[in-house]
Amino acid sequence: MRFLLAALCALLMVAMLPVTPATAQGGSSADFEVTKVTPSVVGGGSPGEVVVSGRLTNRSGHALNGVQARIERGTPPNGEPAVQRAMREGVTGITEPSFSPVTDRLEPGQSLPVQVRIPLTGSNSLQLNQTGVYPLVVNIQAGRSTVAESEFLLPVTSLPGQPPMRPAQATPTTLVVPIVDTPRLEREALPGGRAVLVDDQLSTSLAPGGRLYDLVQAISDSAPAGSSLGNALCFAIDPDLLITAKAMQGGYQVRQPNGALVEGIGRSAADLWLTKLRQATTGRCVIPLPYADADVVALGRAGLGDLVNGAMDGAKLLSAPDGLGVEPRDVMWPIEGALTERPVGDLPSTMLLDTRAVNVPPGSLTPVKLRGQNRTAIPIDPLLASALDPNRDTKQEVTEPSPPSGGALTSQNALGALAFRATDGFVPNATSVLVPPRRWNMRADDLRGLLTGMSKLDSDGLIRLTALPSPNPATLDEAELTYPVQAGGSEISREAIDKLAAQNFKVGDLARSSESDRAQTVSPGRVTTPLRNGLLHGVSSAWRGNSGAAEDWVRRATSPINDMLGKVRIEEYPGTTNRLSSDSPIPVTVVNDLPFTVGIRFKIPTVPGVEVQHDFGGGLATVPANGRRQFMLEASAQRAGRFMVDISVTADAGTPLGTTKRLPMESTEYGAMIPWLTGIAGAVLVLMSVRRIVKKAKARRERTAVAQKSVEEAETQPLAHAVTSAPSAPEGDRDQR
Repeated sequence: MRFLLAALCALLMVAMLPVTPATAQGGSSADFEVTKVTPSVVGGGSPGEVVVSGRLTNRSGHALNGVQARIERGTPPNGEPAVQRAMREGVTGITEPSFSPVTDRLEPGQSLPVQVRIPLTGSNSLQLNQTGVYPLVVNIQAGRSTVAESEFLLPVTSLPGQPPMRPAQATPTTLVVPIVDTPRLEREALPGGRAVLVDDQLSTSLAPGGRLYDLVQAISDSAPAGSSLGNALCFAIDPDLLITAKAMQGGYQVRQPNGALVEGIGRSAADLWLTKLRQATTGRCVIPLPYADADVVALGRAGLGDLVNGAMDGAKLLSAPDGLGVEPRDVMWPIEGALTERPVGDLPSTMLLDTRAVNVPPGSLTPVKLRGQNRTAIPIDPLLASALDPNRDTKQEVTEPSPPSGGALTSQNALGALAFRATDGFVPNATSVLVPPRRWNMRADDLRGLLTGMSKLDSDGLIRLTALPSPNPATLDEAELTYPVQAGGSEISREAIDKLAAQNFKVGDLARSSESDRAQTVSPGRVTTPLRNGLLHGVSSAWRGNSGAAEDWVRRATSPINDMLGKVRIEEYPGTTNRLSSDSPIPVTVVNDLPFTVGIRFKIPTVPGVEVQHDFGGGLATVPANGRRQFMLEASAQRAGRFMVDISVTADAGTPLGTTKRLPMESTEYGAMIPWLTGIAGAVLVLMSVRRIVKKAKARRERTAVAQKSVEEAETQPLAHAVTSAPSAPEGDRDQR
C-alpha cells in the first residue's frame, strides 16, 4: 500500500511539473510564409546557391527559443502522382545540412523576416548532381522541435558550369489569365437611376496593390504585347466585372447593412484599372466567360436555354467600343471545366475542359471533337491546374480566392510541374494549357516570378510559348462528354433557379411587349438586358454549394425588376363614383414612365351585373414612351346598384404592370331588363283590356236577362189578375187547406 501511495504521489508531482520548452514547441507552433525563391528556376547563368526569403510568425502562446532553419532536399518525383504528392503532402528531406541561426528568442505573436541560403553543390548543400525537379523543404526548429515547415518544387535545368538540359521537343505552353470577381453590382444604372453595389470591396481590389490590379499590372510588366510570353497569354474575362467597373467609373452608391446608400469611393481606381486592362488586352487573346460566370449547366438542366444564351451575350460587351474593343475568341471555359452530355444553348465552338469531363485516354492532352456536336474540346493540363490551385478538388475550388495566402509557393510549384511536364512527363502532340483558379489570388511579385520562370524555361528549350490552340474538328478523334459527379453536386440549387426563372419570365414579357419609340434614343434592351443580367448574379460560380447566397442575389435582382414594371401603371383615380350609362364610357388613363413604347392589356375580373370592355381591336393597346394615354372603357349594367370594379394592366403574357386600381361604379338604369319590363307591362295592359271587355260583356248579358224577365212577367200578368178576381172560398174551407 505504501508503495502504491508513493507511486501515485510521484505521478501527481510529475503532472504538476511545467512543460519543457522542447515539448511545448513541438508541432506547428509557428508559420513560415515563403515570399520569394531565388532563383525560381536553376539554369544557365544562375548563382550557385538558392535563397529562400519569407516571414516567420510565432503563433503559440509562449516564446520560441533558439530558432534556427535549414533547407532540405527530397528525391525527384518519378511520375505525376509523385509530383502531386510533393505539392500536396510534402516530402521527407533526404539531405540534412547544418542549421543556420535565425533568432535567439521569438515572442508570442511576434514575426520577423527570415532568409535561408544553401549552396547547390558541395558540402553542406543540396547535393545536386543532375538536372530535374526537386522538392525542397524549409525546416525551422526551436530547440530540437520543428515548429514550421514550407515545401515547394525547384526546377533545375542545368547545373553550374554545365549546359542546359534540352529535351528532344519543347512542350507547347499557353497560360490562361482569369479576370473574375464575386458579383457586386446590385443594380445597374438604369435610365433615371444610379448604380448600386452591395459593398465597396472592389474599390480595394482595383486599386494599386489590390488583387485585380496586381494581375493586370504584373502581366503588363512581365509579358508586354508582342513578346513571346505576351502572345502565349489568353485573358478569360467575366463581362459582369467589366460592367461593374464601368458603373463605378461613372459614379455609384454602396448599400449599407442598414439599407442606407452612401457614395462609393472607387471611381478613380476603376478608371485607372479599366485603362490598364484595355492596354493589357489590346491585340491579345481574350475569351469571354458567361455573364457573372453563370452556372450554364444548372440553367440548361432547368430548360432555361434563353438564359444560357443571354449569359453568353457577354462577348458583345467585350467587343463593344466602350468595352474593351477586342474581338474575343469563340472559346468557353465552363465552371470546373465540365459540361453535361448534351449542353443547352448556343455555346461556343471550342471548350476548355478538365480531363475528367471528357472521355479521353489517361494522360492524353490532345484536343478532341465532341461526339454528336460540331465542337472541339481542349484539355486543361491537370498537373498544372493542381499546381496553380491549392483549392483544387475542394469545396472552395471555384468560390474562394486561391491561393488563400502567399502565392510564392504556388508559383514555384507551377514552374516545377511545368518543368516536369516538359521532361519526364512529356505528352506528344499536345499543348500544355495552364489554367489557374477562377479567382486567382496572386500577388504582383509572385505572378512576375511565375512569368519570369516561364520565360526562363522557354529560353532553356524546355517549353515553347504559344497561343491557345485553334483545333480543326475534321482532323480530331471523337470523344464523349462525361460530367463529373462532384461537379453536379455543387451546382446552383434548383430552388434558386426556379425563383430566378419566374422573374426572368417577367423580364422577357416586358421585352416582348415593348418597342422602340422614334422620339426616344433608348431601346427596350437598355432596360431589360440589365434586369436579366442582374438575375444571372444569382447563378454565379461564387455561390456554388451556397443556395442561401444564390437566393439572396435573386431577391436583390427582383427589386429593380418590380421598379421597372411599376413604371407602367393606371393613373391614380380620384375616387368618385362612375355612373354607368350607354352614352357615358369610363375614362381610364395609363401612364408609361419607361423610355420606350409598351404594349398593354387590361385585366378586369368579372363582376356580377356589370360588363366592362377588355380589349381594343383584339391586340395590345400601346402607351407611348414617357407619356400617357386615356382609354374609354365601355361599360353596361344588367341591374341597378353600386359596384366595385378592379382594373389593372399587364404585359402581353400576363405580367402585372403597376398596381390594381379599384373603381366605384353606380347604375340607375335597368339595362337589359327594360325589354322584359316593357313586355310585362304590355301583357298587363292586354289583360286589363280583356278583363274590361269581359266585364262589359257580362254586364250586357245581365241587362238582357233582366229585360227578358220583365217581358215574361208582363205577359203573365193578366192570368194572375183573373185568379185574384174569382169568388173567395168559405172561411172554413180555407182553414182545412
